[in-house]
Amino acid sequence: MTLEDFIVLLERFQTSIVGFFGFLGVIITLFVTSWSSKKGHQREVTTRRNALRRILAAELRNYARALRKNVDQQKPTEANISVGRIRRLLSDHLTADLGLLALHEIDIVVNALITLDGMDTVLSNIATQTLDDRFLFASSSWEELCNINATAAEALDYAVQALEISNKG
Repeated sequence: MTLEDFIVLLERFQTSIVGFFGFLGVIITLFVTSWSSKKGHQREVTTRRNALRRILAAELRNYARALRKNVDQQKPTEANISVGRIRRLLSDHLTADLGLLALHEIDIVVNALITLDGMDTVLSNIATQTLDDRFLFASSSWEELCNINATAAEALDYAVQALEISNKG
């Protein structure tokens, strides 16, 4: 085959050759767009996961700090002790996003959230009076109240540690 034969062959199949390279270009464009979209989605999920970890850790850390503050106080001398109820703020609205966390984190965080939510029931059982925003306890319930607060603070601390370790890695 000579150069002239090759040129004639190119002219004869010019439309097919252009179509082939055009189709190949479309396929490459689709592949690159798909890859880019996937990477963007992965970055978005990673950002949401890290933000969720930080928000949950901050909220649980604050609750644990408040519970330990109750435990660290001296036994009150008054006949009744007033303790505020825990109202979850951010974590209550983020329940649907817990699936972004790793499985071991979900177990630990859900345990901490169940502990917080269960405290309301446990404290109402030993309270002499339950109000909308607080509990009233007899001073004789102080040790039991401290034990409940310490146990809950430990569960919250464990969840905070798990979230912080995962966020570093």
